Amino acid sequence: MRLIVRSDPRHLELTDPDSPWLRHLASLVAGIGPAAAAVELSFVDDATIRRLNRDWRGRAEPTDVLSFHYGSETGGLADADEDPEGEIIVSVDTAARQAAAGGRSVAEELSVLAIHGVHHILGFDHEREADADAMAAAEEPYRERLGAWFRSRSERS
Repeated sequence: MRLIVRSDPRHLELTDPDSPWLRHLASLVAGIGPAAAAVELSFVDDATIRRLNRDWRGRAEPTDVLSFHYGSETGGLADADEDPEGEIIVSVDTAARQAAAGGRSVAEELSVLAIHGVHHILGFDHEREADADAMAAAEEPYRERLGAWFRSRSERS
C-alpha cells in the first residue's frame, strides 16, 4: 500500500519526503495492504481534528487519529492519477502530548497513529473487546518494528 503524505503549511517539517522516519513509515505501510492501493496521510492541529470528529462522529473533542475508508471504486481526494482507499488524519497536538506521556518522539507517535489508521482502513475496529484484541495483534509487528527503528536511531546519535 502506498502512502500519500499531504502537506499542511503548519506542519511542513513533518511532510518532507526525504525525512528518514517518513520513508521508514512508508516502507512499513507498503507491507500492510495491497500493493496497488494508496492511503492519504494528513497532519492537522487539535482544532481541525475536533471539528472533523464532531462533524463525522458526533464527538466534539479532539482525538489522535481519524480514518476514513473510501474504497478504490469511489475515488477520493487524491490527485487524478491516484485512487486512495482512504484517508488518515492525525492531530500533531494530541500526538505530541501522547509522545511526551509515553516517552516517545513525536515522529514515532505519529508513525504509530498512522499504522493504526491504516488498519482501520483495512477493516479493523476496536469497538468490541474481541475486535480490539484482533486489531492490536495485527498492529503489534509494525509497532515493534517502529520501536526498534526509532531506538536504533537514538542509540546512534
